[in-house]
Amino acid sequence: MNSNDHPSPFHRRPYHQSYSSQPPRPFVQEDTLKSEIIHIERKSFLLKLKENPRGRFLRISEEVGGKRSTIIIPSTGLAEFTKLLDEMVKAEKGMTAKTDPAAIAKAAPESSAVAPATEKPAKRTMSETARAKISAALKARWAKIKSAGK
Repeated sequence: MNSNDHPSPFHRRPYHQSYSSQPPRPFVQEDTLKSEIIHIERKSFLLKLKENPRGRFLRISEEVGGKRSTIIIPSTGLAEFTKLLDEMVKAEKGMTAKTDPAAIAKAAPESSAVAPATEKPAKRTMSETARAKISAALKARWAKIKSAGK
C-alpha cells in the first residue's frame, strides 16, 4: 500500500482522481484565420488567430523541450495587450544591462563623479546612482576608520 491509497488528512482527493471524475469537454469547431511561428533561443512560439462560435481569439503557445504552455487572448483585448507589450519593449530598451560594481567604478572614476556645470550631466539609471551613493558612503566610512586608527 502506498501513500496515495490512504485518505488525505486535509480531506482532499488525490491529484489523479480529480481529473478522472470530470466529464470530457465537448469538441468545439475552431477555424484558423492566421498562423505564425517564431523561434527565440531554444523556444518556439506559435501564434494562431482563431475563430469559434464564441468569437475570435489569439492563441499563443510556447514549446520548450517537448512541453507546451498556452495562453488565449480574446480579440476584444488584443489592442490593450499590444499596447502593454509595446510599453514593455520600450521599457526594456531604456534599461541598461546589469554589470558588476568594479566595472562601474572603472568606467566612472572619482574625479569625473561630479560633472562641471558647463557640461550636460550624464544620464544614469537609478541603480547606477544608488551604487554611486553606496560606494561614496563606503569610501567615506573607510577613510574615517583609517583616520581613527592612526
